[in-house]
Amino acid sequence: MKIVIYETSDLHGFVNPTDYVKYQELGILKIASFIEEDEKNYDYSLKIDCGDLIQGSAMTNYLSKTDIKENPIVNLLRDIGYDAFIIGNHEFNYGLNYLYNSYRNVKDKIINSNIKGFKLSEKPYKIFDINGYKIAVFAATTKFIPNWEIPENYKGIEFLDPIDCYEKYESELLGNSNLIICAYHGGFEKSLDGKNTPTETLTGENQASEILENFSSIDIMLSAHQHRKINERINNTICTQVENNGKSFIKIVIDTDTNEITSDLLEVCDLNQTIDPKLEERFKDLNEKIENYLDTKIGELSEDIPVEDKFLARLNGHPFINFLNKVQIDASGADLSALSMFDSAIGFKKDVTIRDILINYPYPNTLKVLEITGSKLKEAVEKSASYFTKYLGKIEIDESFLKPKVENYNYDMYYGFNYEIDLDKPVGSRVVKMEKDGSPIDMDKNYSIVLNNYRATNVSKYPSYKDAKILREINLDMSEIIINYFEKYKKVKVDKTKNYIIK
Repeated sequence: MKIVIYETSDLHGFVNPTDYVKYQELGILKIASFIEEDEKNYDYSLKIDCGDLIQGSAMTNYLSKTDIKENPIVNLLRDIGYDAFIIGNHEFNYGLNYLYNSYRNVKDKIINSNIKGFKLSEKPYKIFDINGYKIAVFAATTKFIPNWEIPENYKGIEFLDPIDCYEKYESELLGNSNLIICAYHGGFEKSLDGKNTPTETLTGENQASEILENFSSIDIMLSAHQHRKINERINNTICTQVENNGKSFIKIVIDTDTNEITSDLLEVCDLNQTIDPKLEERFKDLNEKIENYLDTKIGELSEDIPVEDKFLARLNGHPFINFLNKVQIDASGADLSALSMFDSAIGFKKDVTIRDILINYPYPNTLKVLEITGSKLKEAVEKSASYFTKYLGKIEIDESFLKPKVENYNYDMYYGFNYEIDLDKPVGSRVVKMEKDGSPIDMDKNYSIVLNNYRATNVSKYPSYKDAKILREINLDMSEIIINYFEKYKKVKVDKTKNYIIK
């Protein structure tokens, strides 16, 4: 008997092969159409989604603003026969009511060992009995969610340690199955070469390596969250992970007669897959509504500010970055602002629509205003300065921001003061100038700085913000804050000033 397992993860609501700007080889419809045909070649199929399904695209943004009782994206996966759903961290972004409404039709398929108080399911594992061959699927979610999410969005919920949860159920899993799958919405925090060298600060955000270090009983580790392409064997365990937005997925085949297990990472761009018209038709009316919504003009700039080269924009500054920083300061009243530019950024044309905003800022970040000293501000800028390196006189991105995964979002650009970075100096001593209103930043003086909630709380990357006093919070999605800014000012003059130099 041959059993095929399909893993999707971090689909982020990308249903159609587009980002609503141009056609792209990605999305749930492409993957679903492939699976529908491919699974016919096997005796049995098992389909697992490892989370971050209902947030991250123009479609999910639109759905979040409607009073949905059912989520068409989740319903699609249910109807094509998904057997298991794991909850991701971004599932909480729109609040518990939205999360529960989205998943209530598949609550019997949710597997969850470590989200205590989750109303839909606290079933830690499920045994799939396939003609006597028993596959156990244990599921866990990164416990780091309270470090990013606003408390209201996980009220009454506790995130337990996946290590403790697996230990609790390991003997049951071993005694009742032929094969154990750990489906974990979290990633690998250590190298995959068998040496287990830490590749990031060990905060508990990603614990796949630690799980495998502690337990040898896991046959397949389906990981997620980091958006990496992984298809490796670590000792005797198959370890997988896929890119975001439905660019790739995993196919695993088990031959129960020979006990042979093979795994493949399939990229949608290589499939040449035609979408099943029946699946596409399901979203026809919704897509029309979304297109009309996205084309709504909300404001006007004095000129176009396209982002044509993201590397140069990050290195030299850009009017688009100035605009976002000014929006943050206007909304918060802070002295200073800091933000990263997402890889999806394309800038704005003169006439700005909702589509433009959601493409450039696809995440539902809120804002926090922190009080920090000048010395802590310098520490933060030094962290950002480590993003660049010089090789043979040429400025490049430092490898630590590219491996094991690309982390351009952990490079911040600052506004409200002038600063200068010298890349010829050692990391930690590169900031050679910081001035506000013509005077040096006072290392002992307190300043208010506005950041998105991810940066303000993810202090493993920016420890200078640890224990900083929270002066205020703006609990609106950044996309709504940008829309409000245009509604307030209507016509906005482009700011072309350059407040930092990196040399």
